[in-house]
Amino acid sequence: MDLGLKFIRAAALVLPVLLLLAAVSDRPALAWGDWGHLEVADEAVQRLPEPLHGLLADEGALRRLKAASLEPDRRVEELRKAKSPELARERVKHYFDIDGITSEPFPFAHFPRDRRAAEKEFGKKPFEEHGTAPWVIEDAEAALVDALRRGATEEIFKWAGEVSHFGADLHMPFHCTKNYNGKLTGNTGIHKMLEIGLLVRHKDFYAAEIRKGRAPVPYVEDAEGRLFDWLIVANSRAAPILEADTAARLKTGYTPPEKVEEADKELDDVNSARAKPYYAAFKSELESRGQPEAAALRDAADHVAQLFYTAWVRAGKPAGLTAPPTAAAAAAPPTIAYWWLVVPTVVLILLSLFRRRPVKG
Repeated sequence: MDLGLKFIRAAALVLPVLLLLAAVSDRPALAWGDWGHLEVADEAVQRLPEPLHGLLADEGALRRLKAASLEPDRRVEELRKAKSPELARERVKHYFDIDGITSEPFPFAHFPRDRRAAEKEFGKKPFEEHGTAPWVIEDAEAALVDALRRGATEEIFKWAGEVSHFGADLHMPFHCTKNYNGKLTGNTGIHKMLEIGLLVRHKDFYAAEIRKGRAPVPYVEDAEGRLFDWLIVANSRAAPILEADTAARLKTGYTPPEKVEEADKELDDVNSARAKPYYAAFKSELESRGQPEAAALRDAADHVAQLFYTAWVRAGKPAGLTAPPTAAAAAAPPTIAYWWLVVPTVVLILLSLFRRRPVKG
């Protein structure tokens, strides 16, 4: 076969993969950062009713859950460093740009909630680019139910962590819109500036905000439908955040550094004199618009708690996070205690036999 033809055929196979990687490689760091995800997981547990609250609020259990809630971002980072072709498939689990999939305006009332129906209407390709988050959460929820039923401790924490992480992602406004980094509206960099720059400068404020409005946690009858309801609300919160960012930039003349390394450094530098006026103005502008970012974090914790509670109820309300003893094991006699009684008795009988005086003839 001609070398040129071989090259063209090889390029035809590789190009779609490269384009897909390019489409997702410029997406910013995943939602809320480590601090936000840990806060959501912690607060979700605090909102749970007993006895589930007691099972997960135990120091060791809560530590395991919070660590598991960070794992999805760790996987993405490992795949990115390895330059793995799996990176694109892993990243799309974290978001759902609903307005990039359909031309239907907000509130997307006719968008199919069922994955098969959605793929039938739009094809599979849009979801390879714009995300699959609601269905990823639905699958993780089902896996959590199964693990709880079996008392599979390791799997319980794994899937609870996945539910917590992706549930939090679904509430991040810039994980639910095609304008995920503000490029379409002149707000480039807003994604990280919100989830990292703002939060690290006001941790105490947002830690208090996320704990407001605690209420009894309801059972979620239609998880798939509710997940879409939640993401549509998150999508609606992007607009006021963009407005607040625009106003803060105009007031302060601030623009984030163009170089990624410099921009990332400034995000974490809470003492940056250059960024300080902007973040003060940004927070003020958000407050004047009802603090949509704080509401998003609060909703994330509340809704993750609802998913935890629903999984536990569906699993039959297990009393623990380990497998219950089998019927045979429960009915078996206490072997060790039994032998502690038997052995001394046998020894005493034998001793009495040996010590018995012989009968005179």
